[in-house]
Amino acid sequence: MDATTKSSSSFKAKSRVDHAVFGSGTVLEMNELHTTIAFDESGTRKFMTSIVKLVPSSTPAPEPPVRRKKESTRS
Repeated sequence: MDATTKSSSSFKAKSRVDHAVFGSGTVLEMNELHTTIAFDESGTRKFMTSIVKLVPSSTPAPEPPVRRKKESTRS
């Protein structure tokens, strides 16, 4: 681990992180076994907390998509 890489146990839920392969994401959940991250471009992934290497990210989370109600086709 270099000076900027931290074990995932040093991050909390809602922390923004960068991963070498999947890019920027937001930590959703973590415990002593697993860390779940929602990546901006790669979807949600689960990692073993003891081995995942993450760095803090200054990239803001993207805006969530606007969900619109489906128009009713009933008369």
